[in-house]
Amino acid sequence: MKRGVDGVTLIEVAIVMAIVAIIGMSLSPAIGEWLDNYRIRQAARDIVSTLNVAKVKAISRRLEYRVYFDVANNQYRLWMNDGGWVPDPEEGIFRTPRGVDISGATGNLGSPPKVKFNPDGTCSNGHVTIDNGQGKQYNVVFYYTGRIRIEEP
Repeated sequence: MKRGVDGVTLIEVAIVMAIVAIIGMSLSPAIGEWLDNYRIRQAARDIVSTLNVAKVKAISRRLEYRVYFDVANNQYRLWMNDGGWVPDPEEGIFRTPRGVDISGATGNLGSPPKVKFNPDGTCSNGHVTIDNGQGKQYNVVFYYTGRIRIEEP
């Protein structure tokens, strides 16, 4: 009878498992950094999406819309001027993901910071800065013409 021809030994399985564990541990910091970068990119895209919704609603409904930014609580919300400024009943309060902060807002935004969209598609100009506390920042920039884009400072 031949020994060891048809299978693997317990030692061989243990060595393969150790190699897989070492590779997994070496990749975990890279996965964490990737996840942080993903969250901030997604937060920037979410803000742009909300701003575009406000612009489209302002044009289609022929009403002024605003997106208010609550910098202290890392959230933002859509408001409409339907005889007075009220929160848009179709939209809720949006929050940035965990670890992503709204660190500032500049331009013709006033206090509290807000972007106003007019029925003709124009808006106030300026930008909102978000960061992840680890050196990664994005600016969501909006121009008077209604153009909205994401920039890295």
